Amino acid sequence: MKQKNNVEVLIGGNTYTISGYESADYLQRIATYINTKIDEVCSCSGRLMNQTSRNALIQLTIADELFKQKELYEELLKEKEETDKILFELKHELAATKARLDAKKGK
Repeated sequence: MKQKNNVEVLIGGNTYTISGYESADYLQRIATYINTKIDEVCSCSGRLMNQTSRNALIQLTIADELFKQKELYEELLKEKEETDKILFELKHELAATKARLDAKKGK
């Protein structure tokens, strides 16, 4: 059984303890990612936006990336399935061709 890790991270200037079964490095990378998104939103919106609006924009930005990645994943999965189907058909065609060739050699 995996051991649960408790890691202190700095997000948006505040220290949080996050827990998870992932590695401490992974949990730190998540915090770094969130800080990057905070920095992106703050640099675009400036200081005029209140904290609630800024947090909503950060959440929307992350959700947008998640949805786009899910769409890409689905597209790639569909492409893989189509490629697997073509490969299966080609393998059968190759086997049939080899069988015909072997039959002609046997004549």
